[in-house]
Amino acid sequence: MSLRVWFRRSWDGRTGAPGRFTMRLLVPVEILYRTGVLLRNRCYDAGILRKCASSIPVISIGNLVVGGTGKTPVASWLLTGLSGMGHRPALVTRGYGADEILFYQVRNPGVPVVVDTSKCKAVQRAARHGADVAVLDDGFQHRAARRDLDIVLLAAEQGTEGALLPRGRFREPLRALSRADAIVVTRKVATLNEARVTGRAASASAPQAVLGQIHLDADRWTPLEEYVSSDGPRPSPAGSCSRPPPGDLLAVSSIAEPDGFHEMVRSRATGVVECMVFPDHHAFRRTDVLRIVDRAGQSLIVTTEKDAVKLKMFFRELPKTYVLCLGVTWDFGQEAVSELIRQALEAC
Repeated sequence: MSLRVWFRRSWDGRTGAPGRFTMRLLVPVEILYRTGVLLRNRCYDAGILRKCASSIPVISIGNLVVGGTGKTPVASWLLTGLSGMGHRPALVTRGYGADEILFYQVRNPGVPVVVDTSKCKAVQRAARHGADVAVLDDGFQHRAARRDLDIVLLAAEQGTEGALLPRGRFREPLRALSRADAIVVTRKVATLNEARVTGRAASASAPQAVLGQIHLDADRWTPLEEYVSSDGPRPSPAGSCSRPPPGDLLAVSSIAEPDGFHEMVRSRATGVVECMVFPDHHAFRRTDVLRIVDRAGQSLIVTTEKDAVKLKMFFRELPKTYVLCLGVTWDFGQEAVSELIRQALEAC
């Protein structure tokens, strides 16, 4: 088990006494981190730390925690919408993993993905290459980049309260939502009522923000060989179906919060589901594929879209593999959030 996976399990209380003991030892570190976050935000609020200007509108999709809120599919939804409005959007990211970059190339072909550790420089590059709006991937804490709209995602499965890094998954406390223009609660396996509880807590901390709610659900099951082509990865409707293939499944993933993916597969599968987890953004190698094949046995394989773009080169060596594609369905708030986006673009 990698250190990153161990910490994530410890945050959920799944590492027993050793995890609880380690988390207690990290209390002083959390206090230092919390103090640093507070001082940094106050410096930006007071203008002591300056934000870089941009010649094009900037929309940020961010969150309060480390991964697992559905940021990537929601950003993809936004890019699709902006393109449909006649804009030339660009996705700006630090490029934590090649899987995210490839995912956007699958879901949003033709939309440039600009990778740079400095989001300010990346926005400038996007503008020079013809983009008329930049979408910041994971931009809420990157306050150096001026933005015209801050959309913050909260996962209903993660709640709204918890310790800050490194004792917990939160980067900032809930009151940081006071900087948000829109708050979108996402849910994968959480119920509508659970999501509403999260939304009420968020609105109490940020009554000025527009509130929306999204369901990230299994949209289709696509064979891996049809998800890719000789020209690169592409989602294809041919061979896809709305139901999982019959039989036992091995769920393979290397994402930040795999539990939601596993539960989604289990709730739909007709047979036994086993899970095989790799570290977040894991770069699959042939040795990994051999392990997957050995673990699968007679089972079929199902994986995420982020993992599919990395496993594409091995699809001939794998057993029959399906890609679980997620769809973005609004429970409520789509019109209000879309109107906020339109107003932000018109104001620039």
